[in-house]
Amino acid sequence: MYVFSIEHTSSNMVRSVGRKSAYLGELARSGIRVPWGFVVTRAAFRRFMELVRGEINEILRGVNLDDPADVRRRYETVKDLIASKEMPLDIHLELEQGLRTVTSDFVAVRPTITSPMSGPSFAGELDTYLFVEKGEIEHYIKMAWASYFNPRALAYRLASGNVTEIAVLVQEMVEPDSAGTAFTIHPVTKDPNVVVIESSWGLGQAVTKGLVTPDTFVLPKRDRVVKEKIIGHKHLMLKYDPKSKSVVEVPLGGKAMEPSLDNVKAVELANLAIRIEELFGRHVNLEWALSSNKLYILEVRGVRTTWEDL
Repeated sequence: MYVFSIEHTSSNMVRSVGRKSAYLGELARSGIRVPWGFVVTRAAFRRFMELVRGEINEILRGVNLDDPADVRRRYETVKDLIASKEMPLDIHLELEQGLRTVTSDFVAVRPTITSPMSGPSFAGELDTYLFVEKGEIEHYIKMAWASYFNPRALAYRLASGNVTEIAVLVQEMVEPDSAGTAFTIHPVTKDPNVVVIESSWGLGQAVTKGLVTPDTFVLPKRDRVVKEKIIGHKHLMLKYDPKSKSVVEVPLGGKAMEPSLDNVKAVELANLAIRIEELFGRHVNLEWALSSNKLYILEVRGVRTTWEDL
């Protein structure tokens, strides 16, 4: 099979469906709310690459990593090549079956590395596409595959010698009121007895990309109450603009200093983070979103200073 629904994935399928998919699948099967989705497996990536590998090798032959313009030009050529190729019929038919279950207007298309959390991370090296319309999903799956050859990912693989392949996770898009991260170990002091939450208005990339100073909540695991709250200056939010069909920065004015998460939801999120930590038996770093008063977990990672082999 080339396509699995997210609830049919699990942690023992990482090398087929990728980290994001496998660990979110574990959460979904445990009754934790994650956006609905399906995963296009590593086998599909391999199958498609059979069609273009020779041409890609020729395009990348003699690439000069010290010349950013040369690397970028070659990547754009690879992207054009991959976009121009028909999706193999067997993969296309399975995708059609998965697409029939998509009920939202938009999805997120997210590459995911097919190695366990103790393996190479490729963090930030691959390209995620947000607010993809249903009719464009197949194209953006190919663009996610193409990002395996983008300048960042290419330099990383050549420098590290790592050739771990990718899967692609397709999930219904959650447009959050607020979003951010949660750690079950303090990311600075390494105190394992607290949950640390960072939160901002709108899409969570404002937090993960460091565009704003987020709100910070610290909750002891024993008491599970907000012990410390620091309201950051969240001068902008990221939001989808249907006119431009892109994610835009929206200035916040007076809302910048309002808390983006109330104490009740902070406690609920901390309880959820502790439950996930107990599920995996390891400290975790979560990406989350709050939409219509419902918390969604978007990603779960191991905290790399403490994670062993999951």
